[in-house]
Amino acid sequence: MIDSHSPSAASDEDWGERRRASHDDLRRALIGRIRDSRTDLASATMEIDPAEYIDPARHLRERDAFRRIPILACLSGDIPAPGDKLLFDALGPEILILRDEDNIVRAFLNICPHRAARVVTNCDSRKRMTCRFHGWTFDLKGRLIGLPGKEGFPDLDRAGRGLIPVPVAEWAGMIFVRADPDGAPIDVRAHLGAFADELQHLELGSALPAKHSKVETRTNWKYAWDTYCESYHFATLHATTVAPLLMSNVMALTPFGRHARMGFPRKNWQALSAQREQDWPANDYGGNYFIFPNINLNVSAGPNGEMFYGFYHLYPGEETGQTVTRMATYRPAHANGPQPISDWSDLHDFIEGVVVTEDYSVSEEGYGNLVHAPANFRSLVGANEILVQKWHDDWNAQLEELRPPEEIGSASVE
Repeated sequence: MIDSHSPSAASDEDWGERRRASHDDLRRALIGRIRDSRTDLASATMEIDPAEYIDPARHLRERDAFRRIPILACLSGDIPAPGDKLLFDALGPEILILRDEDNIVRAFLNICPHRAARVVTNCDSRKRMTCRFHGWTFDLKGRLIGLPGKEGFPDLDRAGRGLIPVPVAEWAGMIFVRADPDGAPIDVRAHLGAFADELQHLELGSALPAKHSKVETRTNWKYAWDTYCESYHFATLHATTVAPLLMSNVMALTPFGRHARMGFPRKNWQALSAQREQDWPANDYGGNYFIFPNINLNVSAGPNGEMFYGFYHLYPGEETGQTVTRMATYRPAHANGPQPISDWSDLHDFIEGVVVTEDYSVSEEGYGNLVHAPANFRSLVGANEILVQKWHDDWNAQLEELRPPEEIGSASVE
């Protein structure tokens, strides 16, 4: 657990200036790509073995990795007040995330230490949590405070029968968890590295939740993830949805360790490429922030002219061909016009529809073909799909870092 706190003392005006400067830098880079008729490129193409998507043993390693590394579960606005709770089951064990009376975010396995029933089934804001099986009751710090029939447990050490905590940390409006009770504490800033400063000016802590949804897809999570990482497909797959707004196969990538930020130029920016920068209009586009290993944050403006934050969290399902996507759309605090919050929820529905009917339908078809592909088949990732290449390299490196020493030793002998 880590106290909720403001990571630095910048004022709202300072954050606004930093945010606008960052967004303007990205637009400047993208208009430069338009002027030069180019996109960012890797040094070569990359081949990917279908086993990376369909091998069950690798899939188990990946699910284990998700339980061992810090994962962004939600934003502070999802549990803004003491007593607020959220159930997070995307990593395997169901995790109860809450805010206690001292405004500290805590996380526990949602397992009653009596007989392993779920403690919380309804996320209310009450200060006590009672297991519906036998009535054991816990406070917001996870302590056992109510024990019906206590005479039946004469040797019980109440202090040792509280809820089981898991590492959790809140920083700059983001709440990360590690689904391993024995895992190390989470240092969010260290995990994000230089990317922390890039995310901080978004003021995620004051973003207002508009809508959440869950999508289950019959594909490998990495195949679905790959579709977020390039714009090469915009003109064909998104011919009537995304392509009228954004240029296809043009992008600018800025790596931040294993994290990254990428932008795609809007089509109406082509006219700006012939103008002086001081004549450009105000900018409301921040691009896509990729938080390793599984989150894409879309920062842009919706049809109502106000900005939105769209989060797309992808998780490996039980089987290699199962993906769970948790989508969440937020209204930034600086999007303070008169528009109703329903505008943001409507935008959420539109984007979900595009992703499911276009990106994920292709992902399901492609995954099915990989399952039956010839033994010598390899997927080919273009140099223009640079983030797809970078992400696969980074994820493979992460898996190797988490490989048990005994496996590394046996592999080297072989």
